[in-house]
Amino acid sequence: MKATWKQVLSFVTVLMLVLALIPPQASADAGAGMQEAKTLSPGVEVTFETGTDATNTYWFKMERGTPSAMTHMEVQFDSTKLANISVYPSADLAAKDETFEQYRSSATQEDGQQSATIRFPYAWEGPYYIKVEYLPMMEEETVSPSDIKLVYNPVKLPVKYENIETEAGMCAVESILNPAPERDSMLKLIRRIQTEVLAQSESGNDLAALYYRTSPYLIKAMVKDGAKRQQAYNDLKALQPLMNALVDRKSYTLTQADEAAIERLQTLVTSSVPTALQAEVDKVAAKLGTGTLAGTPLQDVMGKFGVSIEVDDAPRYIVKYKSSPSKSLGKMNALSNVSAEKVDLGRPGDHFAVVDVEAASTKTQATAKSTLERDANVEFIEPVQTYQAFMADTSYDYQWSLNSKSVLAPFQDAGIGIDAYEALNLPARSVKVAVLDTGVDYRLLDFKGRVDIANEKNFVDPNGEGSAIDDHGHGTHVAGVIGAIQNNGTSMRGMMPAVSILPVKVLDASGSGDTEQIALGIKYAVDAGAKVINMSLGGSESRTIGYMLKYAYDRGVVVVAATGNDGDSSLSYPASSKYTISVGATNTFGIVSDYSNHGYGVDVVAPGTKVASLVPNGNVVYMDGTSMATPHVSAVVGLLLSTRPTLKVEEVRQLLHRTAEPVAFSGGDATEGMSYEDGLDYFMEDSEEELPFNYDYISGYGKVNVHYAASMLRLYAKPGIVRDNSTVFAASVQSGTTVTVYNGEKRLATGTSKQARVALNIGAQKAGTTLRVVYSNGKLVSSERLLVTTGARPKQPVVTTPRANAKQVTGRADAGMTVIVRDAKRRVIGKGTTGLTGSFVTKTRTLKKGERLSVHIEDAKGRASQMKQVIVK
Repeated sequence: MKATWKQVLSFVTVLMLVLALIPPQASADAGAGMQEAKTLSPGVEVTFETGTDATNTYWFKMERGTPSAMTHMEVQFDSTKLANISVYPSADLAAKDETFEQYRSSATQEDGQQSATIRFPYAWEGPYYIKVEYLPMMEEETVSPSDIKLVYNPVKLPVKYENIETEAGMCAVESILNPAPERDSMLKLIRRIQTEVLAQSESGNDLAALYYRTSPYLIKAMVKDGAKRQQAYNDLKALQPLMNALVDRKSYTLTQADEAAIERLQTLVTSSVPTALQAEVDKVAAKLGTGTLAGTPLQDVMGKFGVSIEVDDAPRYIVKYKSSPSKSLGKMNALSNVSAEKVDLGRPGDHFAVVDVEAASTKTQATAKSTLERDANVEFIEPVQTYQAFMADTSYDYQWSLNSKSVLAPFQDAGIGIDAYEALNLPARSVKVAVLDTGVDYRLLDFKGRVDIANEKNFVDPNGEGSAIDDHGHGTHVAGVIGAIQNNGTSMRGMMPAVSILPVKVLDASGSGDTEQIALGIKYAVDAGAKVINMSLGGSESRTIGYMLKYAYDRGVVVVAATGNDGDSSLSYPASSKYTISVGATNTFGIVSDYSNHGYGVDVVAPGTKVASLVPNGNVVYMDGTSMATPHVSAVVGLLLSTRPTLKVEEVRQLLHRTAEPVAFSGGDATEGMSYEDGLDYFMEDSEEELPFNYDYISGYGKVNVHYAASMLRLYAKPGIVRDNSTVFAASVQSGTTVTVYNGEKRLATGTSKQARVALNIGAQKAGTTLRVVYSNGKLVSSERLLVTTGARPKQPVVTTPRANAKQVTGRADAGMTVIVRDAKRRVIGKGTTGLTGSFVTKTRTLKKGERLSVHIEDAKGRASQMKQVIVK
């Protein structure tokens, strides 16, 4: 069976027993024995016999050693009696008994062979600590010691999608949570309780540690007793409404059935655990009380034990006022259980406030809303909304977006050109990139020195206080793509070698955040000096957030946002805002992923499927989504700004558009073009916007290529307009650059620029044709697409007055045109062509003084310019 179900049941039974408890001490040892921790050597087995005290704790440590190709330490743990093992990333976390759930386990040979295997990544600086804990069942007639075996070996593990289930024994527990759909939904609910409730406070973390210490004994008891197992399942189901209210922050009053279920679970736990734990469980159970829970609001029960639960049953509003809102706020605060306060958003002189009606009666809520709507001083009002997150170094082989030789064997050029970019060795200064997300776990070794910890901000906290440590995993994964340290022999590598990541926590442990948090996060990032803001999140449109996006835009800060993962033609917000660069996702085939939102407004796409990056537990895992594509583009923007910090937002956007690689896909079984079902045809009929020639409604301008973008920036390439009535393509570009023009796969012309100019004879091309222009100068290589437009009638030529006895006529006109010289009787006496630069020298008969000549130009379509009359001197 899966260890997760073992953990789910044990966690739930203990959690439901002490839903609102201040937990006891997490460990009887409390880290005291760490000072005498024995250092383990790879491959060297340690064996010993435990004591028989109520609690027996033993400490070991592992040194990180010299970086190698190995990714993990595989710890093998055997015990003749039921014993627990925990592995910690650092001494500090070990002393507080804090680690990730997959680094805790138990082993026993009492009911058949069961070893514990923990695969711990080399993701922290070390040393790493191991705690072995044996708590004998003192009620047994003879208390005997346990024989322990402990060994670890370095191993290299492949990158996989993050899976909360790991292999273990004790299959009987899995049968408790059936059928499978119910089991999966319960697992999700339990994880939300753990991350959204318990992980938010020190007391909650202590409670999680208590459930870990208790769980092996509960499992053992229920494996042997089917009746206990069934009763635990029934109680768990009975408490599900309570648990839903807990994570959804809804009002809930405990019932008699809830109280009975909690009491039964308390009895189960007390009767199953060793004496050392019984005292701790009884202590918190006594504080909880029996016979008094029914009729008590859930938040009051939690509050008795120091855990604060803010009920979120009613909306809050963000209000923008035209002028000082003191009078308006006074009216709001005068209403019963309504609070209104200013918030620091926008420019100096802007007036924003949050009006909270959660605690008010239904009638008062309606009164508050109507009062705001009638207030002439209110510019706009909107409810606070929720936004969601969208999801050589040892694991570099799995980073297909950066490594063309990845073990995933991506299609050629499916990545973003990072290897060719790095070969340029461009000088770069550090750029601050703000990650507005669930936070960043900067304790990981791959972030050492890369995160602006001094200026971290946590807007999930009502007062914007506390650390921005990631309690979800999404933000750390995003930050890893941008800035994980390269070539340090650890984990994976990011794209930016010179970066300061500013963690701004605007999403909570469930990956959700509201309007106010997002808006404040944008403003804070701008004011804190970020040049790029990554927003791998989305939701409904908001005027408040739009106001802050403009705040960033007006100050030259580039905001990069994910289009969303619904697979339809409606972009998520803020990706749909004109103030952001919107990003869709591609896969290893180099085409747009099926889940990626598309439609008018997509700027570019980037690798987003099977993206390998860090998560807080130190592992490198795959995640899919436009959330993963967005940091690729944020990093590209950061790299461009590191070499040209004066770039404006629209200059960055245009550079990405020009150099993006087309990935439009036609054929297969998908409906071609716009369909009624996705609403694109309706949109385009009503819109005055005309799609650019090189724009695809699935992939925007195409897949971002950092090598092309950086090269274009260095080459200063500026192409001229290509017209169907001319045979010439001209451009200004760095001298010595080879320029080649293609129509499809056909090469039309190639040449080298001199004095920063190049002109090529490409022949007449049809209007509406898309040409591809490639610029190459050493390692600088870039490409862009140009549209052949319909040319206007040629302009009248400029003619140099010829002298008597001359045998030619010279002048200037549009390049690639035919020059025709006629005498006074309109007879043709000379015919030639304008050169690539527009100059011409047309041979004639010997010219006579005083005779009148007529000169005109004809384009490739036979259209003539106005005649230019000249008299020979």
